Amino acid sequence: MYEIFSAVTLAGVLGAQAVLTLVLLKGDICPGQRGRLHKAFWFLVAGWAVTIPFSPFSALPFITLGFFSFRSKSGKTRQTGPVPLLHLSNGFGVLVLLMAGTEQGLLASLMMLSQVLLVGAITAHCLLVRARSRLQAFHRILPVIGVVAAMLTAVTLAVSSMMLEPEVANSLVNSVLVSLGLAMAGVLVWASHLLRQTTPHIAQLCVSLVVIGCASGMALSTMI
Repeated sequence: MYEIFSAVTLAGVLGAQAVLTLVLLKGDICPGQRGRLHKAFWFLVAGWAVTIPFSPFSALPFITLGFFSFRSKSGKTRQTGPVPLLHLSNGFGVLVLLMAGTEQGLLASLMMLSQVLLVGAITAHCLLVRARSRLQAFHRILPVIGVVAAMLTAVTLAVSSMMLEPEVANSLVNSVLVSLGLAMAGVLVWASHLLRQTTPHIAQLCVSLVVIGCASGMALSTMI
């Protein structure tokens, strides 16, 4: 159980860190938003800490991102924290993902990649809304990434099931169906603000994060 939880956390943290890095370095943000984004990285530091027992290499992005967050100003500021440390942490995060993937095989690696997109995008969206980001484009882009990632998850599960022995595949049918159902429900909740043409609410995104996290965990449990 802890291995699955850590794998979902790893995927979410890595994906969210990539999105927040993009927003921080390339986004047109005011000093207040920059400071709030710096605070958001502490949630990712905590996420890396959770995954260390599952993957000791996670200590590398944990330490480097922790130093970046510690050296960054959390108040209004026009200065980004030590960017080389942030890039180093991102590189270490990719290394952790590659190490986890090589231990599991090609399909499991593809599944982990899809969860980086799916769980990472909803995690990043939660953190951006909490940081009161004014970059409206991400409110549309991130749910679309979630839809694509959910489709990739479904395809990977289908291919994986076809490669299993009939008896084993039959035993996993319920888990696969529940996982896909939860993923669809989570994405619908996530994208509901697009249907209502309103701004997303943090409660809506947190519910979606929990549902998608459960879906991701069930999907990974069929392959790890």
